[in-house]
Amino acid sequence: MIERFYRFMTGFLMVQVRGKNVSRFLNLCIRNGIHIYQMDNMEHMQCTFGMNLRDLYRLTPLLRKTRVRIYIKKRMGLPFFLYRYRKRKIFAASLLGMALGILFMSTRIWRIEVVGNSSVGKDTILNYLKEKEINYGVDRNSIDNDALELSLRQDFDPVIWASVYEEGTKLVVCIQEKLVSEKKAKQTDTCMDLVAAKDAKIASVITRNGISLVKAGDQVKAGDILVTGRQEILDDNGEIKEYYYQSADADILAYAVYDYEDSIPKQMVVSDATGKEYTRFFFRIFDYQFTTPKLHADFEHSETFEESSQLCLLNSFYLPVYTGKSRQVELEKKIQKVSMEEAKSMALENFNQFLADLEENGVEIMDKNVMIESMNENYRIYGKVKVCESIIKQKPTEILKTPDKKETAQEEE
Repeated sequence: MIERFYRFMTGFLMVQVRGKNVSRFLNLCIRNGIHIYQMDNMEHMQCTFGMNLRDLYRLTPLLRKTRVRIYIKKRMGLPFFLYRYRKRKIFAASLLGMALGILFMSTRIWRIEVVGNSSVGKDTILNYLKEKEINYGVDRNSIDNDALELSLRQDFDPVIWASVYEEGTKLVVCIQEKLVSEKKAKQTDTCMDLVAAKDAKIASVITRNGISLVKAGDQVKAGDILVTGRQEILDDNGEIKEYYYQSADADILAYAVYDYEDSIPKQMVVSDATGKEYTRFFFRIFDYQFTTPKLHADFEHSETFEESSQLCLLNSFYLPVYTGKSRQVELEKKIQKVSMEEAKSMALENFNQFLADLEENGVEIMDKNVMIESMNENYRIYGKVKVCESIIKQKPTEILKTPDKKETAQEEE
């Protein structure tokens, strides 16, 4: 690849030599360091091969010594191209302007990629970069990668590591987020109690820190303290000497009931593709878009799909040029009646998705009972789902005043 580029820049020739001493001529060329390539088989005392333009004048003494003749068959490369179009100034100026434009665009950022994000959305990162005045078209040299990496770690709590680097005209923001449980994420320096988030029946209690106030089988209401972080320290007389505070930590599972309700209309408007569609192509550079003319009337009901790709040279040299197509598909809307069997199938699909969402959040399904009935305009689905789940939430521990022994003695007198 590099050798071909060098040939193009310096110019090369396809020549043919004829004579009785062609073999001797070729041997002399090799002995004198003249590079020959793409040589065909010698036939009838002649041979065709390629050579560099700068070696042409070195052949004169060899031609005299071997008495062969040389004929130039083809001239290729940049020197011949420029000479051929030397009088076309507008064309030359256009090439020069294009080269300067590409050189200028190579100093800008035309694509931003975010890698490794999970809880922090890509749009959030892009909006954050806009606030830092880092957007499409910004000068590459104006971006302080080290400062941006530090600000990403400081301003986004889930981000524990960040790397910002350029690849051609593409800016890559690579981040790594910490994986912590919800319980650890909510820990603070303030001592916390664990309270019930809803009405439920305790299934199991495993306490690590604090004092448990409930046991398996107890019925609790929302807001009741399950595990307190306050511990009483008694003296020899069994009286409260002081309080010891710590954040409560426990795994508490309880039986709870979810009320499930859904409805499905007896008549639904459905959209079906008729098979007719029209395609228009577009070309966009910066914020200016050029679209092929519309040669058809708009559909009464339609859906549009757009596909686009950004121009990229040499894998990482992105330019603010986009090409693509827009497909407009005709839709036919009609009213469709929903039977009881179809409603049951749709209700079952929705209910299974509801259960899947619960299980994804760590909820164990114990029992479920759902019914469907026909109403005036809808099918009503209702029921209850019994689950076993964690019902704890944190609440700041109430700080009590330590009893004063002197005041207690005076009150007893």
